Amino acid sequence: MCPRTLGLSKVRGLSSFTQQGYPEVMTRIIAVFAALFLFSTGYVVAALPASAHADLVGTNPVDESVLESAPESITLSFNSNLLNSMSELAVSNSAGELIPGIVAESVQATASALWPANLPGDTYTIAYRIVSEDGHPVTGSFSFSYPDAESTSPSESVSAEPQVSALETPAVEAQSTDSDSESGAMLGWVLGVIALALIVVGYFIWRKRSK
Repeated sequence: MCPRTLGLSKVRGLSSFTQQGYPEVMTRIIAVFAALFLFSTGYVVAALPASAHADLVGTNPVDESVLESAPESITLSFNSNLLNSMSELAVSNSAGELIPGIVAESVQATASALWPANLPGDTYTIAYRIVSEDGHPVTGSFSFSYPDAESTSPSESVSAEPQVSALETPAVEAQSTDSDSESGAMLGWVLGVIALALIVVGYFIWRKRSK
């Protein structure tokens, strides 16, 4: 066999190996990127409902606080928006008797209600039930107390200053952490799509040139 014939045989063998082996490698690469794409998509979808879930981050008055006088209103703050007209408050005194006439209103991430001015000094428990934007109901309770107006001296009759729960600051940090995790997941998802698109385009260009 002459050198030219031998050289042509090697070239044909290499071409045959490339045509048979390269598509198999490309198929495996595409499968890997497809798996990464599906994983990133699932991570993003799973993270979004969790960020919409509403958790209590603060109350006014603060839980278990002792006030100098009756508050004008009660407020509950959450870390995400609430569904309108889906907030309920049930107030009971130390004897377990329910206090009628307290209606809750929800605006964005806050539920509030006016406090009846004629309620005597006592320890009151406020049980709440709200519904977050994702449709998940959240329940819980907190309590506070204040003395009777008759037993309070004139120098102590000044209304208590509004108190803000210390839980509000950590809630802001938690929201920032959730936002960072969602941004990272979304970036990974976008990069995965771009990489998969480049692999597929390169594969079809190679097939077209090899014909």
